[in-house]
Amino acid sequence: MPTRILIVDDTELNLKMVSAILTKDGYEVITARNGFEALEVIKLTPPALAILDVMMPDMDGYTLCRRLRQTPATAKIPIIVLTALSGVEDKIKAFDSGADDFLAKPFEPQELRARIKVLLRRVSIQEPIQTNTVSGKVIAVFSLRGGVGVSMLASNLAASFSQIWGTPTALVDLAFVNGQSALLLDLPLRNTWADLGRSPANEMDIDLINSVMLRHDAGVHVLASPRRPEDAEVITAEHVQRAIELLRPHYHYIVLDLPHDFLPTTLIGLDMADQILLMLSPETASVRCAANALGTFEQLNYPSESTTLVLNWPFKGKGLPRAGIEGALKKELGVVIPYAGDVVVASIMYGKPSALQMPLDPLGAFLEDLAYLYSKEEHKKNPPENVGEGFKRVKERAQARLEKS
Repeated sequence: MPTRILIVDDTELNLKMVSAILTKDGYEVITARNGFEALEVIKLTPPALAILDVMMPDMDGYTLCRRLRQTPATAKIPIIVLTALSGVEDKIKAFDSGADDFLAKPFEPQELRARIKVLLRRVSIQEPIQTNTVSGKVIAVFSLRGGVGVSMLASNLAASFSQIWGTPTALVDLAFVNGQSALLLDLPLRNTWADLGRSPANEMDIDLINSVMLRHDAGVHVLASPRRPEDAEVITAEHVQRAIELLRPHYHYIVLDLPHDFLPTTLIGLDMADQILLMLSPETASVRCAANALGTFEQLNYPSESTTLVLNWPFKGKGLPRAGIEGALKKELGVVIPYAGDVVVASIMYGKPSALQMPLDPLGAFLEDLAYLYSKEEHKKNPPENVGEGFKRVKERAQARLEKS
């Protein structure tokens, strides 16, 4: 049975042009001339993918996209926004409304074909969650100081765990007002935490969470921050606790990308973490924030050994000396991430973590080795049979260091 694709456009010529391209490729094409007609068509013949124009009367493409995402039956349909509006603001609006891809008119037929194939393939090969009960390790990445690389490290660790151990990793974004985990993996906000917050926490189950998580081809399953700040209001500490409890038996590794605060939802993440990576940079304000965080951890009776200080060098030039930082915090730095300049900027800009895009580059290799360091001891002692390519790279680098010493 041919794959069914819905095209929504109020211009007859555009409908005919796109329909001709897709029909020639063997797709079954259904059309609608406005948003309301599209909603009715979908009820009768649900498509495998939808292509939406933006500028339509009564209901524009952004509104239609949001409606499709908010309806359970259509929430996971891949959506391409195809429009004459080509500015950065228009692209942001498309992704904020839940679109998977954005293509500006005029377009090349081959590019449209390629993007459709990618989205359909992504849906067809989505990995299921781990069905056997496992003992998941929760790793929280945290700082009271913004701009020190919390989301960068969290996304790279999650990607590295998947690449090393050959099993999906959960990346949970708890920065509900301005989280960027999905963006750093170039994933559209098809579904977010807001979809979970609409139901009472005690009604959540693993199937619901699984339906909301975004999937990256590298094996990272992301529970993304809401699109809009006001959507964060429905998410409670009980939702966070329940979600982590449900994820633990299904993922070997759960990485928490935490905000720069001690709100109840953040505290639950810290409370449930097996390992806290407390990040800072070599400047006075960051060190002061780290000291405040350590003081709070002590009051909360967190074991000292469960917290590691991670110094990230985000700027070029001199910073506070290591000895001075350790003296001020009365704790040794466990990890120092070297300055990488344009490499980090490019990875953030294009949503391609260094550990995935450049695993042989010094920064990518460093982050991959760091993930191995914080992997479960049972994995390091008895590696699973189906380890990933990252495992081989880690072992090769370890052997090379041993031969040099």
